[in-house]
Amino acid sequence: MRLILKQKQPECLQAFFDNAPEMIAWLKNNLSSVTLISLEHDLGPNRDKKGEVFDPGIGREVVDFLVSQRPTCPVIIHTTNPQGGEGMKWALEEGGWQHETVIPFQDIEWIEGLWIRKVLELGKGEGEGV
Repeated sequence: MRLILKQKQPECLQAFFDNAPEMIAWLKNNLSSVTLISLEHDLGPNRDKKGEVFDPGIGREVVDFLVSQRPTCPVIIHTTNPQGGEGMKWALEEGGWQHETVIPFQDIEWIEGLWIRKVLELGKGEGEGV
C-alpha cells in the first residue's frame, strides 16, 4: 500500500498503523487533517511488544472511535471478514461517514487495482491519508 500510494500520489502524507490503539491515539490529534482512512477489520493475533503481550485490536474499534466524531473524510474498508466488514459498514452509515468497501483478492493484486482506484477517487483534497 505504501509503495503504490507513493507512486500514484507522491505528495500525499501517509500514516500507517498495524493496530487499533495507536491509530486511535493518532486520530485523536490528527483527524481534522485526514483526507482518507483505509481500514482492515482483522489486525492479527496478539504479539510481543517490549516484552508484554499486546493485543492489536480490530478495525471495528477504530470505526467505533470514528463514529463518536463528526464525519470528516471517506473511509475504505478492506477485509475478507464478511461479518466484521458488514458491522463496520453499518456503524459508519449510522454515524454519517462516507465509506466504500474493497474485498482483497489474489495476494496484493487488489491493492494495485481496486484499492488504489478507490483511494484516488475518494482521497481528493489536502491533508494526510491513513
